[in-house]
Amino acid sequence: MTDGGSAPVAPAGPEVLAALARKYRTLVAWRARRDAGQATARAELRALAAEFPGCLRELDTLGRTELERRAAACAAGPGPAVEPWASWIAEYHALMRAALRIRAGARDQPVPPGFAEAVRRPPGGRIGVVVLRALAARFGVPAAMIARALFPVRRPSPYELD
Repeated sequence: MTDGGSAPVAPAGPEVLAALARKYRTLVAWRARRDAGQATARAELRALAAEFPGCLRELDTLGRTELERRAAACAAGPGPAVEPWASWIAEYHALMRAALRIRAGARDQPVPPGFAEAVRRPPGGRIGVVVLRALAARFGVPAAMIARALFPVRRPSPYELD
């Protein structure tokens, strides 16, 4: 992985993976509730979404088996078996948090060059596209590949990512 140049990008570290494992365990529990016809409190949904923007999309697009697999993969901690999606989703959450703050008027977010301006004028009004394109530049992987890994397509996307 690279940062869009030649410098390698470090994979997600132990603290990040532990936080992701906690998020995925929570999503597994919520998926079980949903599958049983029970609701999750709106305050709980909002709290996790504030910490991990995009996690509710994961809840909607990933089945219970995949959520469980991701929870276990993150709980295993860092090492050679860490899959690229773990670093991608960690950075997705960080960039989306920054993008939401920028949209709310913050000007002091540590983001890649041009990111803040792109967030202020996103293609089709979708800041997720801006975030995925920034991830593509950072990791040297096509945005569409990252999007498919993080949020498997249930129907064709109306947005151009590449």
